[in-house]
Amino acid sequence: MGSFELTGGRVPVRSVVTIDGDSEVLIENCRRLVECSEIKCSVISAGFLVEVWGSGLSASSYANGSASICGRIQSVNVTRRSSRREGGSR
Repeated sequence: MGSFELTGGRVPVRSVVTIDGDSEVLIENCRRLVECSEIKCSVISAGFLVEVWGSGLSASSYANGSASICGRIQSVNVTRRSSRREGGSR
């Protein structure tokens, strides 16, 4: 299980990514499901873009701020999204 934390403003936000073997990835604290195809599912979660790559992928659940990506998982990429506040004034 991995944990990614981004502190912005006054309230820390946390997202937990749980990988269950090669068949499921559960992503908590999702903001938006960006893309879901047979080979790639992308989710925005707590300031990060989480990309799940594989085959036969589907978003089997998207409730209560969590997304469950099922199929044959090959890799999971986590990329910090740039904040509007970074490097600039308010």
